[in-house]
Amino acid sequence: MGSLVVFPFKTERPDVVLKNVQIAAHHESVDRVLCVGSDPETTFRAVEEAIPAIVSKTATPVDLVLQDRIGTKRAGKGDAMNTGLRHFVDSDCDRLHFYDADITSFDDTWITKAETSADLGYDMVRHYFPRSATDGMVTWMITRPGFAILFPNSELPCIHQPLGGELVLSREAAETITADSTVARQSDWGIDTLITFSAVQHGMSISEVYIPQGKLHKLYGQLTDIRRMVIECFSAVQALRGQVLERRITHDVQPAESVPTSITKKTGYDFEATMRLIPKTFTFSQLDVLAALPAPAMEGMLSAHTGNVSFLNESLWHYVYLALLDNYIEGDEDWEEVLFLVWVVRVLAYTAHEAGAGYDSALRYLEGTIHRYRERHVSDA
Repeated sequence: MGSLVVFPFKTERPDVVLKNVQIAAHHESVDRVLCVGSDPETTFRAVEEAIPAIVSKTATPVDLVLQDRIGTKRAGKGDAMNTGLRHFVDSDCDRLHFYDADITSFDDTWITKAETSADLGYDMVRHYFPRSATDGMVTWMITRPGFAILFPNSELPCIHQPLGGELVLSREAAETITADSTVARQSDWGIDTLITFSAVQHGMSISEVYIPQGKLHKLYGQLTDIRRMVIECFSAVQALRGQVLERRITHDVQPAESVPTSITKKTGYDFEATMRLIPKTFTFSQLDVLAALPAPAMEGMLSAHTGNVSFLNESLWHYVYLALLDNYIEGDEDWEEVLFLVWVVRVLAYTAHEAGAGYDSALRYLEGTIHRYRERHVSDA
């Protein structure tokens, strides 16, 4: 048998979702497509109505289901992906593909490149792609620093897009991840972090294939658009403290190609609107939380509303991150707000300084940051 392609979705543009479903259904390596919706809303109904026409054109079965309630966190993307994993395990397909449903640049090369690498025997194939220098700030400021600090001797910090929802699993890999209770519990945005960690923990070989056209999707306004993602991804990283990665893995990365100007010139979020998120004053309980951070960070946050965000540089963010790992309380509203705001200020500081030096310089800086964080902790591992 061939591959099962899963598209988790929530409220997306139906035309984009349906275009992607049809592309997958047309592909010669795909035997089945599964769409996993979060709610029976507008997008879900549009997909439901269009499926018969897609099936008649492609002769490929396309299924539509609502996500099961599987995990213990907020019901979100994690439940959708775990639903897809369980459907795959019960199928007779050989490989499982996941793709975010809102990718406007999706085409058959995403599937073809992944299948080609999977044919070489890799357990997991991950897609990576060029991004705006100010996009991917959860990856660059939350997930990869956390991996570098907690697991500096592993391959985790070297995975380009550990939060990417675009990946392929062999049957054995999918069965292993489906059986991993920590993945099953992660029903929210932290699912990608846990799947990536689980793959490395279980010694899976990983290939990263490059998609030069990039992952084009709707951009953010204020960074409040991804507030929940920041909080849930950090919580997922924090929960990994104490875990041990003893085995090295095979990790191969396809060389990157030239980056389109449509990406190098793109802005990932609204800088001015995000600057207005910084409060002039904090509540007493938020001040108590800020007091758990390094003193220069607390002092800087109290005046950051004036536009002075440069204090939260790479070095201070490292110490802030360590304090967050030790002190952050999952589910506490004050900790959530402070975590989000210090992350916002760090992103603004990077945008105002390093990102302004140009695309290539900014990306070198970001990769260098992860390398330098690893170096600080490798002797402690």
